[in-house]
Amino acid sequence: MKPMPFGLLVVFLAITPLHFASSKTLPSTRPTKCHDQERSALLEFKQSFFHPESYPCSLGVASKLELWKLEDEDCCYWEGVECDEGTGYVTSLDLVESCLSGSINSNASLFRLTHLQSLNLACNNFTHSQIPSAIGDLVELTSLNLYLSYFGGQIPLQLLNLTNLSSLNLSWNFELELTNHDMDTMVQRLTKLEHLDLSWLNVLPSFFEATPFLEAIANLSSLMSLVLEGCNLQGTIPTAIFELPRLQLLNLCFNSELSGNLPEFPLHSPIKSLSLCGTNFSGPLPASLGNLTFLSKFDISSSNLSGNIPSSIGKLTQLTMLSFKSNKLSGEIPSSIGKLVQLSYLDLSMNQLSGEIPVEITCLTRLTYLDLSFNGLTGPIPKDISNLENLTSLYLRSNNLNGTLRLDVVLRLQHLKTLLLSFNEFSSIIEPDMNTSLPNLLALGLASNNLSKLPMFMCNQSWLQWLDLSQNSIYGPTPMWYLNVSMAHLYFLNLSRNLITSFPAFKWPYLMTLDLRYNDIQGSLPSPPKDISVYLVSNNKLSGEISPEMCQLSNIHILDLSKNKLTGVIPPCLSNLSETLSVLSLHGNDLYGRFPQWKNDRCVFEMIDVSDNQLQGSLPRGLANCSRLGFLNFGNNQIVDTFPSWMGLLFYLKVLILRSNRFHGAIGEPKVGDQFLKLRIIDLSMNNFSSSLPYEYFNIWSAMKVHNSYDEYYYGFSELTYYPSLLHEEKDTRDDHWVKYHYSMTIINKGIAMEYEKILEYLNVIDLSSNNFIGEIPNSVGSLTELRLLNISNNNLTGPIPSSLANLIQLESLDLSSNKLSGMIPPALTHLIFLAFFNVSDNHLSGPIPQANQFTTFENNSYGGNFGLCGGPLTKKCGNPVETPLAPPSSAFAEEDSGTWFEELDWKIVLIGFGGGLVIGVVMGLTTTSRIERWFLRLYDG
Repeated sequence: MKPMPFGLLVVFLAITPLHFASSKTLPSTRPTKCHDQERSALLEFKQSFFHPESYPCSLGVASKLELWKLEDEDCCYWEGVECDEGTGYVTSLDLVESCLSGSINSNASLFRLTHLQSLNLACNNFTHSQIPSAIGDLVELTSLNLYLSYFGGQIPLQLLNLTNLSSLNLSWNFELELTNHDMDTMVQRLTKLEHLDLSWLNVLPSFFEATPFLEAIANLSSLMSLVLEGCNLQGTIPTAIFELPRLQLLNLCFNSELSGNLPEFPLHSPIKSLSLCGTNFSGPLPASLGNLTFLSKFDISSSNLSGNIPSSIGKLTQLTMLSFKSNKLSGEIPSSIGKLVQLSYLDLSMNQLSGEIPVEITCLTRLTYLDLSFNGLTGPIPKDISNLENLTSLYLRSNNLNGTLRLDVVLRLQHLKTLLLSFNEFSSIIEPDMNTSLPNLLALGLASNNLSKLPMFMCNQSWLQWLDLSQNSIYGPTPMWYLNVSMAHLYFLNLSRNLITSFPAFKWPYLMTLDLRYNDIQGSLPSPPKDISVYLVSNNKLSGEISPEMCQLSNIHILDLSKNKLTGVIPPCLSNLSETLSVLSLHGNDLYGRFPQWKNDRCVFEMIDVSDNQLQGSLPRGLANCSRLGFLNFGNNQIVDTFPSWMGLLFYLKVLILRSNRFHGAIGEPKVGDQFLKLRIIDLSMNNFSSSLPYEYFNIWSAMKVHNSYDEYYYGFSELTYYPSLLHEEKDTRDDHWVKYHYSMTIINKGIAMEYEKILEYLNVIDLSSNNFIGEIPNSVGSLTELRLLNISNNNLTGPIPSSLANLIQLESLDLSSNKLSGMIPPALTHLIFLAFFNVSDNHLSGPIPQANQFTTFENNSYGGNFGLCGGPLTKKCGNPVETPLAPPSSAFAEEDSGTWFEELDWKIVLIGFGGGLVIGVVMGLTTTSRIERWFLRLYDG
């Protein structure tokens, strides 16, 4: 769904009030009443399209049409109807949000009202029907508003007959088609237009040049407002558009292909509102920006601007709203910004601004909203910040602010509701005196601020809804005064990454999100309020069993109890949560028994991670009902089962990890041709799978063949946590109001066990190592061109290394060690320019080792145990007679319980980071690396 810029719409409507609902003014005298044929047409229209059960009437909102009565003879007095006082003809029909629905055509009685001058059908539902061609018969229309009325198809040519139109709004009809020709012809024919809004239509072709169209627009000398949000415009903005003598509002937001430098702004432009957010303009802000002296709103957020903010910004003394959010602006905030004394909203966040916060900013006494977050600002908060007596929202998080945090000064702002100061470098904090009158905060963020205890001033914050004190050094048990504080409205609490040792009770009935991860909390698992939505207590020292009380969390979406010392079975009643629970993470505990079976067909799971426990039995077949499941990790348990081909129809499944269990048998052929279509990571290592490698699956795992455009995205789940009272009327949804939960996993990468605390979505992995696969490596594996990691080591594979592996151009790690492969290493593998790890040791390979690109970086242990190989880095030169080893290399495949492999090796292992769930082993100088690896992993798994 495209975002609706409500604030921009408000400004547009302020300039064009005739677009939406207007109050009904009854004339004192009327010489003639309405005409019977028009009264009949109105009643017929009501009967055809008025549906009181549709939105918004379904919510209890009264419709104007409910007051249209058959017994009322004069329709000129009906709500939404206006007539000419002299002739009695209906001239204006305002039916905005009137619960109209159904397909409309040219036979509709509405089009018999031929004297209409204003028609407003906004916010109704005409079920994507085409705008009737009969609209062209209403030639006296000066205003037509079809905003968000669910029209579709082509815009009829007859609309261009309405040459008297001064106001046209077709916006937010997503299936209404708009072409280059439509826009050009519209500008040529509708020359009296004062207000034009074509936002968020179905633009065809996908992009078209903005410059010629906007230059044509510049000929509309009467134009006062132009809104073209989301019209897929590309190119630049001509200066001529700012020379229109009456233009007061220009909104080109969310046209991501509008690029180039901003134009030079001419003197004396009448423009009052300029919105260029969500575009791709680059380069600096021109100094001529100061020429727009009538400007009251300027929003160019989420663009690509660079350079300094010009000092000429101080000339825009009429500005009330200014947003440069999410650009690449650098340098200091100019002191001239202090001249913008009318400013109530200022957002410079998510740039590269440096230097101190200018003291002149404290002169902006009308400010209600100030956001300087995510920059590189230094120094203390100005001591005169308390001058901003109207400030309700202050965002300074994620800067390099330092010195002493004077909360005693900041909290003099009596109207302050939101205060986010997290992730700065304050050395100390001065709290306000407990007897001081403080504002009633709704949101407080003091994360990563060197707190060693909970701030005492929170004793008086009974209205607090959102509290983040994470990543501090808050130590010891939760103090009793804090647990007794009456924060009845608290719904979000983050105390993660502290040193808290106990959290015994919950006093907050409306708590929706609780994050206690990465503390030292001991004892049994605290039971949260029953309406909680997100409960995160991983990486603590909790013990005992999971209480059945957890099954009563009827609103739970994310439940993370991982990496504790929990024991016992997973309560079977957790299956009762299958209709609400999206994320379940229990990995890294001592849980045993079976995973619960679901009792109904509805399941909303998106992620399940129960790895690193002692679970037994088989995979629950009820998971086949979890149609949204994208991440499943049962690794390192004691599951006894065969390959779950029945999961292949889970359309969203991207990650499947079943490593180190007791799976057995052949993987077999896919039963249908569309199984595991989105699979990107599959780890079946350290099981007892047999038969040949699943070449049929390689053919159909299509996601591993297509580049993922979301290279910078992580696997995870986001939960919206804000309440409306936290949002400024001009503010979009902030990251602060989302819980972003990232999935994690441990896999073998480049020969070592690596824990990924976050998993990039471009990562494609196949690990089938340490099984009993036989036969040759199929050529079809070469079709998985987006693979990053491939590990099929420690099996009984035979035959040559297929040259098709050279097609895996993104491959970073290739492990074929400890098999029975023969023949040469294909020279084409030198084309793998991203290959950082390569291991073919303990095979029957022969011939020269390739000597180009990445192959010049691999060491001896990549090739050990292949007595027929020659060339660097081995000391054996090619061309020498093949030396017969004293003993065949079959010991490399001996059963582990023989004990000989461990005793005969000349090896050394460096273990790094043995603890916290992560073991990294660097194995050097080994002749049977994968056997050491297997032993090493068993040690880790145990």
